Amino acid sequence: MKNRKSIFFIVGLSLLVALMHFIIGPDYNGIFKNFIRGYLIDLILPMNLYLLLQISLRDKVLIVKSRVIGAICTFLFGVIVEILQFLKIQFLGSTYDPLDIVMYGIGVMAGLLIDYTIIDKFENQHG
Repeated sequence: MKNRKSIFFIVGLSLLVALMHFIIGPDYNGIFKNFIRGYLIDLILPMNLYLLLQISLRDKVLIVKSRVIGAICTFLFGVIVEILQFLKIQFLGSTYDPLDIVMYGIGVMAGLLIDYTIIDKFENQHG
């Protein structure tokens, strides 16, 4: 990444996601409990993983290629997690839900949206 603002933004967002994940945790019983515990985490974690991958990929490959690699790898990781859960193998969770795969896709799209809007804006300020 050319602009340190991009890195600071992604790391800051990652810290917020981690804090949210810590606060919610497995014992969360607040408002929208089923959505937050069942789906929101499945949206924000792939979004965050995609953005973190961009920090490391952008210095090695072209931006377009880093976006494709990041999106595919992030989505495939989520699908593999769900397949393992379907096979009753506990890995990053234990409950198979096909809607989780949809949320992974939405999370990757959210990461791409942030990348194309906010990160691009920071990167274009560099030159």
